[in-house]
Amino acid sequence: MYSQEYLTQLKNLHAAKDRPRGFGGKVKDLGEFHSFIKTWNSRSALDYGCGKGAILAHLKELYPDTHWVGYDPAVSMFSVQPKNTFDCVFCNDVLEHIEPQFLDAVLSDIFRLAEKNVWLRIDTKPARKKLLDGRNAHLILENKDWWDEKLKRFNWTVEYSQLNKKGKLDYALSK
Repeated sequence: MYSQEYLTQLKNLHAAKDRPRGFGGKVKDLGEFHSFIKTWNSRSALDYGCGKGAILAHLKELYPDTHWVGYDPAVSMFSVQPKNTFDCVFCNDVLEHIEPQFLDAVLSDIFRLAEKNVWLRIDTKPARKKLLDGRNAHLILENKDWWDEKLKRFNWTVEYSQLNKKGKLDYALSK
């Protein structure tokens, strides 16, 4: 679901001392996610692509009745991919970082791991961060229509789909 070369770049970015937060190192506004997680009553949830886990820790505090797990192949403490499924898979600002040739595999993995609900936040604008090889950190920059088509093949119900002014595209999906 990723090339070894790209994984090495991400690991280096996360380990860089001049960039201690790397990806996933700060809590961000999650938009309408909170409304959905409350109504979904998820007993278990996976933060898919959790980075260093700042949002994961925040969600654990906010929703202590939900068993939260983090997964991120570029961060050693979260690098073991879960085998079990979860009521909800939360994927925040991750999909735009996926190498295009691996996007379908990553999406399939997300939907395989989700029993009931999926929350996706996808950035549709270029990142401020650059990879070590000089590329923009957002490897996939596509519009809402493109993402709508990409997600149709999974046959999940789109409960919510919204593109905000900052270019963040949110999806709440249910089985």
